Amino acid sequence: MTLYNVTVGTHQYQVEISSRKLKINGDTIHAALEELGENGLFLLKKGGKKRELLVKSMGNSQYILNAEGKHALVKVKKDNGRLQHKTEIPSEGDLNAPISGIVVKANVKVGDQVEKDDVLVILESMKMENPILAPVNGTIDQVGVSADQVVKPGETIAVIEF
Repeated sequence: MTLYNVTVGTHQYQVEISSRKLKINGDTIHAALEELGENGLFLLKKGGKKRELLVKSMGNSQYILNAEGKHALVKVKKDNGRLQHKTEIPSEGDLNAPISGIVVKANVKVGDQVEKDDVLVILESMKMENPILAPVNGTIDQVGVSADQVVKPGETIAVIEF
């Protein structure tokens, strides 16, 4: 059995995977995931239903998932066996873009006080709006983006002094 912590948007799941069985937050799901070639295409079989999934790695344990025309940014972190997980606190206050996209809205300015999980920026990628959340409580020291700006993965969105 392998344990993962999976984040989709603001929702977090604990996923346990073993042969032909899957548990999500403790609920057993009988399903199979079959890789269809090397281009990130998979077939998910659950009961009599089949669904194609396209998974593209964005690096740093982040993926874009496309299922039936819907897109999501997914973060996957292998768990070391602990059933509880903690959010990692960054060692520095830099918040970088996880994916490329266009800034729809920047909700903060220099000097603003933010709390963990506040939406700092909304980033549109692949026709999907992705909220970029504050990883920690703190004060905005720098804002590196503005509305309609194109960003690439790794570019600084904001710097938070904590």
